[in-house]
Amino acid sequence: MVFLRMLVYHKTVKSALQGVGLLVRTSPAIAVITAPVEKAEVVALRQVKRHSSITASRQVRSALRAAGYAAVQLVVMPPKEGEVAMFLLSNIPPAGSREDWQDAFDPDIPLTWRNYELFRGSVIPKDRETLSEIIQGARGPGETPRANSGAVTWRLKRAVRKHYRTRLARLITGRGGWPDAGQAPQQLSDETARTQVLLLAEHLGHYPGLRGIRADVFSLAQYSTRVWKSTRRDPHYPVWSTMPYSQFSSPQTAPLSELTTHLEEGADAEEEFVEDHD
Repeated sequence: MVFLRMLVYHKTVKSALQGVGLLVRTSPAIAVITAPVEKAEVVALRQVKRHSSITASRQVRSALRAAGYAAVQLVVMPPKEGEVAMFLLSNIPPAGSREDWQDAFDPDIPLTWRNYELFRGSVIPKDRETLSEIIQGARGPGETPRANSGAVTWRLKRAVRKHYRTRLARLITGRGGWPDAGQAPQQLSDETARTQVLLLAEHLGHYPGLRGIRADVFSLAQYSTRVWKSTRRDPHYPVWSTMPYSQFSSPQTAPLSELTTHLEEGADAEEEFVEDHD
């Protein structure tokens, strides 16, 4: 059990996202493994036996990369609902590996975890649905990001962005979207709609304030204002508070042996009210 003393898991979502975002710059090949919390140590030790570079020093992994060999690292994410995700990251897929490896920056199949997807680029693309399309579900949201250079960050997953745009549209234009023929829209009053939109904005503030996520929340705020101005006579549209920026901080980790005692309500405070949307 010597290896397990060297293995840790991230206690918070922000720490995990920042950790993966830092390592993926030199290790863009990723394999995702899920395991029950009670078996996480066994699964992690199995990976250490297969990929000894997981417990190697930084200098050794750098030398492996320079020589053209795989240098594998292991990131254990915060647990949720009895399961934990583990990311294997490497500069190249290891020869003979049993895992399924993917390019973390594949523009067509981005790396996702919970409500987030990894993104690399200097500009965060905006979603471009029209009001009718977002309510009626006529097409998927936005364009797939295709930038292949620039800063690495996380943004809200495509399905999550569509979910919140749909909620905003329904809160502002009417409950349930467009009315059927001959029926009047079931629209909330201006005051109620304004309150509900601001409550949703407060809810979004529980996400980590990473660059890509802040850009997505700002885009949702702009969308809210556009829909309000185009559908309501009241000029006092909901004014969203600026989402705080999350500075890069030291990893919040704990020994993997303590994973079974992880209390998500306390450790994942930034996601206390955030749901998963697939």
